[in-house]
Amino acid sequence: MANPVALSHHRSVPSTEAATVTPLMPKLGDSVFGKLLAVMIAMAASLFLLVGGFFVFLSNPTIVATMDRVLDEQARSIAGSSPDAEAARQLGARLGFDVRFEGPNGGWSTTADLPSLDQARGRGMSLWSRFIRGRHYRIVDGPEGGTYLFAWRIPRAMLGAHVALLVLLVLVTVAVVMTHTVLKRLLEPLRSLNDAVGQLAAGNLDITLPRAKRDEFGRLTEGFNRMVGRVREMIAAREQLLVDVSHELRSPLTRLKVALELTPVADQRAGMASDLAEMEALIAELLELERLRGGHGIRCERQNLVPIIREVATTFAQTAPGVAVLASSPDIPVDIDVERLRMVLRNLIGNAVKYSLADSRAIEISTGQNGDRIFIRVSDDGPGIPDGDLSNLFEPFFRVDRSRSKTTGGYGLGLAIAKRVVEAHGGTISAGNNATRGSTFTVSLPKPA
Repeated sequence: MANPVALSHHRSVPSTEAATVTPLMPKLGDSVFGKLLAVMIAMAASLFLLVGGFFVFLSNPTIVATMDRVLDEQARSIAGSSPDAEAARQLGARLGFDVRFEGPNGGWSTTADLPSLDQARGRGMSLWSRFIRGRHYRIVDGPEGGTYLFAWRIPRAMLGAHVALLVLLVLVTVAVVMTHTVLKRLLEPLRSLNDAVGQLAAGNLDITLPRAKRDEFGRLTEGFNRMVGRVREMIAAREQLLVDVSHELRSPLTRLKVALELTPVADQRAGMASDLAEMEALIAELLELERLRGGHGIRCERQNLVPIIREVATTFAQTAPGVAVLASSPDIPVDIDVERLRMVLRNLIGNAVKYSLADSRAIEISTGQNGDRIFIRVSDDGPGIPDGDLSNLFEPFFRVDRSRSKTTGGYGLGLAIAKRVVEAHGGTISAGNNATRGSTFTVSLPKPA
């Protein structure tokens, strides 16, 4: 006994579609541009490390050690002459240093910003004192019991050399960035070609790349355009052949039907009539398939989707294993061609009924909204679809049953027509196997504005 149609509202309809989308843009590690950028950054970092390492580990230690020895010797020589404040000021102006003197009878300084002896002892060799404040401190005992603090000013030429090095490294970085920009622009045709190949793989044959260059990339682009044009011509010729053959077959079929009526033997007439009906159905489906190409033959109007699904499901109410309708809302507006969508639903539900097993649960039709899309899912509890056939399921004349027996299916055009109808509405249709048993067909339509 067949199960009756179950009509109910259900708010936990799954929202994940079965379709798998392959991204057109490659990951950074798989991109030529990403690798190029990584090489540029590595070159700049290596240059920074080499130049910086040279100065830090080779040049600066040698220069600083030599300068320390010279300054020590000069500081002892000046302190040994016991200069007074005025003599130290004049000598410091010529040699580039400041002096503080502290002795038993008092002290003096050639400038007011020198630290005390105790402060200088704590920071005399620090990087801050040497390179930020620009001074080298030396503390030397005088011959008369006093102590001299010499603050040697680093020559401006040394500071200028560091600034020039910094400017050079900045210019190198700018050059690396500019080089990457130029190379990226030169390789832009490769990116465009990659995107075009992705669109071609998705079935878009109406794509043509502009040839902006005359180099190897330009010739590659021209070859790609010729290839796409040739493929487009071959497919158009094949489809036109189907249309022409379908039209040409109608005239002899009409004559055969007239002759059939004149056949006296009833048994022969019944068999021949059945064959003629199949041929007419095949021709009608072929013409319908081509009529829907490019969205032609579709007249959309605003409709409530839920009653349409219930109406189609009711026609299968007395057919095992039955149909259950689950709707997330009683009112789901959508812009559709009602008759065309009914044809899609009848095809999907009919296939689910045809491939259901003796112990299969009721076919489940769920519908709802997911963001800016409206979905319809038809799930069965049958044997499922072989994984190798999923990618070809919507191709014309493709059937899972390779024997093409009349008892297991039609001509392999039903799903192809369903796909054309859905795409003419701006939607998508996909198929996948359930986690346990059976398969699910998912129709996704755009939500009305």
